[in-house]
Amino acid sequence: MDMAHEALEAIRAETDTSALWALMQTYFRDRGVTKISYHHFSGNVQAERAVNVNASGFSDEWVCHYIDQKLYVVDPITELAQSVTSPFRWSHIRDLMRLTPAQMRYLNEMREAGVGDGIAFQVFGPGLRNGYVGLGVDRPQDFPSDAGVLDFQVVAQAGHIRYCELNPPTLSPGDLSPRERQILRWIARGKSNSSIADILLLSPHTVDTLVRRIFGKLGVSDRTTAAIQGVGAGLILL
Repeated sequence: MDMAHEALEAIRAETDTSALWALMQTYFRDRGVTKISYHHFSGNVQAERAVNVNASGFSDEWVCHYIDQKLYVVDPITELAQSVTSPFRWSHIRDLMRLTPAQMRYLNEMREAGVGDGIAFQVFGPGLRNGYVGLGVDRPQDFPSDAGVLDFQVVAQAGHIRYCELNPPTLSPGDLSPRERQILRWIARGKSNSSIADILLLSPHTVDTLVRRIFGKLGVSDRTTAAIQGVGAGLILL
């Protein structure tokens, strides 16, 4: 854990996104990882969320194909990683979830491209800015021990948090819909979701959904910070 501690200190001290990515690559490669995939998702509650993909060790052809064809939309490994708390092997995905035909085709493409096997897990960020980390190895004997996987999770989580800190969400008034700005204004005035639903004649479920969407767009996780962000960005006037 000493090496992980050193990595955590270096991550916290890093002030450049590119240097942070290089630091993470070095840490994992020094421990037998040959392929690294990091997906950072926006917090927006949408059918197809924005995703930023960083990859190292994969062929250029596969990376371009993955991004150009938006395969992250059907990738079952990233989907499962966002819904479970424990790491899992890529090769176990068929046993862990029911796959759609599109997901089966994706796995076949992945195999034909020689991507190989690895481990997957989720990382968590502020305001639903979560992410996915995939770490590939060339040989089964290169898989880390349970303690090694835990170290990987700790370091990846710290790296993700630092990435979010170095890349705060930027908003303009147009990034929130008129209804979202209206709800944010009532949040800033101290109203609960149920009170807002009564005031605006909306269902509580609709207000809950819109509040989560607002939090995601603002990159926050509580009402006070949402109000501060909204006022500071000029999204609302009190």
